[in-house]
Amino acid sequence: MKKKLFITAITAMMLVAISSCKKDDCPAPTYPIEGYWVGKYGSGTSTPSAGYSMVIEPGGTVTVADGATITASSKAAGTWTLTGNVFKATYTYSTPGGSTFSIQATWTNDGKLTSGTYGSGSNTSGGGTWFMDRKN
Repeated sequence: MKKKLFITAITAMMLVAISSCKKDDCPAPTYPIEGYWVGKYGSGTSTPSAGYSMVIEPGGTVTVADGATITASSKAAGTWTLTGNVFKATYTYSTPGGSTFSIQATWTNDGKLTSGTYGSGSNTSGGGTWFMDRKN
């Protein structure tokens, strides 16, 4: 009985040791922040239901479309930052006198931007909520 318990304990410790890693040894996130993202947004307290997409490019630039694909007619260009897991961007629509919006969300390395909020100008809240999933 003691031998079985000992073997079980050793096996469990080996599994923990094999499955854990130091911060420097762990693999990079599966889904980097740069790429094509698609999701939904909602105004005010409404549940997000309108199409929303963006291309986050290396070097800090972003293209945003208020549609289900980036080829939607209303496009905006801007800049983004990632501090820890907090993604922020500010963008302006290209129409003459286009509106500027700022967004913020939590980035997860499994390809999601969650708990997103947006607002007018430099405010990252007050306009509504949004979320996105990375597509490539």
